[in-house]
Amino acid sequence: MQNVDKPLDPVEYRFWLPPAGMTLTTGPDNEEIEVPQIPLPVHAKDLEASTEPTEKMIGDGLYDYLRRFPDCPQNSAYANILKQAYSFYIADIGSQVIMLDAKEVEAPYIKRKIALLKILALLEPENFALLQKIGSACFELALIYSELINVRRELSAARLWLEKARRLQPEELDNLNHLAQICYFSGAYPQAKLYWRIISDKLDDGETKTELVARIARIENGELPRQPLLVSLEAIGIAMEHYHAREYAEACDIMERLEEEGSLPKELPNPEFFYFLGLCREKSAELAGAFESFSKALELEPQHEAAQQGLDRILEVNERS
Repeated sequence: MQNVDKPLDPVEYRFWLPPAGMTLTTGPDNEEIEVPQIPLPVHAKDLEASTEPTEKMIGDGLYDYLRRFPDCPQNSAYANILKQAYSFYIADIGSQVIMLDAKEVEAPYIKRKIALLKILALLEPENFALLQKIGSACFELALIYSELINVRRELSAARLWLEKARRLQPEELDNLNHLAQICYFSGAYPQAKLYWRIISDKLDDGETKTELVARIARIENGELPRQPLLVSLEAIGIAMEHYHAREYAEACDIMERLEEEGSLPKELPNPEFFYFLGLCREKSAELAGAFESFSKALELEPQHEAAQQGLDRILEVNERS
C-alpha cells in the first residue's frame, strides 16, 4: 500500500495508489475491470483498519469523495471507475437528483444537486440537458440571499455551464434567457439585448413576448440601473456579513442606500430584500422603518412568516412603551 499526494480533506480521506494490473469485479458474471494506476481517495478510517482497501472501501471512498469534491483532480477517471465497477452508485446519484428537484429552494439542497449533476456530466460531457441543469442550478443558487456574498462566483459558474450547453444547442430559448439575465445583471446590456432579441423573434405573440420586447426597449432607451445589479446583489452579501458580525449600523447603511437607489427592488422585487432591511433597522433601533420594511415584505409575500414575526415584535415593543 502506498499513500500519495494530498486529498482535499486530509483528515477524512487518504489517497491510495493501486498496484499495476489491479482489477475490480462487477456484475453477476464477476467481470473484471482494470483499475487505472492513479491515486484513489479512500476513507482514512478504512486504511487504519486494513493494510489494503477492499473493493467496497474503494467504491465507498470514490463515491463519497466525488460527491464532496466533484471538481477534484482525476474527477473524470473516478466517475468512470464508478460507472464501470459500481454502477449502482450512479443510479443512486440519479435518484438523489430527482428527490432534490422536489425539495424547496434552499441553498444546501441546490449545492448537493449541483455536485451530483457534475458527476453525471463527467460521464456525459455532451449531454445538453445536464449542462443546462447545472447552469440553471448555479443561477438559482447565486440569487439566494444567504449566498449573495458569492453571487459573482456563482453567476460566473452558471454562465460557464450555460455556454457549454449553448455550444450544443445554440438557440434553445430557456438557455438563452438564463444567459441574457446573467449578462443583464453583470452590466453586459448589448449582449443581453441580443439574446432577448433572438428569443423574442422565435416567440408567438403573447405576454412573454410583450415583456421581452419591453426589456429590449428599455435597454435601447438607456433605462438601465445606475449600477449593474450584480454590484447591488454583492452589496447585500456584504451587508449580511456586517449583520452576522453584529455591525448593524454598517449593514443598515448599505441596505438603506440600496433602497434609496431603487434599482434592485424595482428590477428584482423580492420580499427577502425588505425583510433583511427590516432586520437591519430593527437592530439599529429604527423601529418605525423596520415596521415599514416588514410590511413591504408582506405585501410581496403575504405568507412570509419571518416578516410577520418581525411586525409582531415591533408591535409588542410599542405596547410595552
